Amino acid sequence: MVRTVLRRIGLLVAALVVARVLAAFVWPTINDVKTGETPQYADLQPQRFAQAYDRVFDAALATAQAQGWDVTGTDRDRGAIAAVATTRVFRFKDDVAITVNHDGEGALVNVRSHSRIGKGDLGTNTRRIRRFQADLASRLGAAPNPT
Repeated sequence: MVRTVLRRIGLLVAALVVARVLAAFVWPTINDVKTGETPQYADLQPQRFAQAYDRVFDAALATAQAQGWDVTGTDRDRGAIAAVATTRVFRFKDDVAITVNHDGEGALVNVRSHSRIGKGDLGTNTRRIRRFQADLASRLGAAPNPT
């Protein structure tokens, strides 16, 4: 009986180790992703919108709230929105920073998502940023122009 339990625990541990090794081939072992600055996700770029800065800032704030993030700070003058996103399964807290900058007649939006715990996020931060970007573009009713 004890041997059976220990064998099953050993198999479970081995399966978890193998799963982590396989995951490393799918997702890079990073926990900090920022648009335009993460070489592992070179396609993840800031968004440029033709709409006015204030409209884009308001839409970015509304999108962050709609994602279910806890918005912890905003500074319209600096174009900064700080939030905390909580993962579904393990309830990990990840920090999200959104910056909206003036860009001629429009605005440029950068997003950073950083896991507080661990060395790898299994792609969570990247998926979070991609979902935010898609929802923001939809909310503004326009396709963004990548930089």
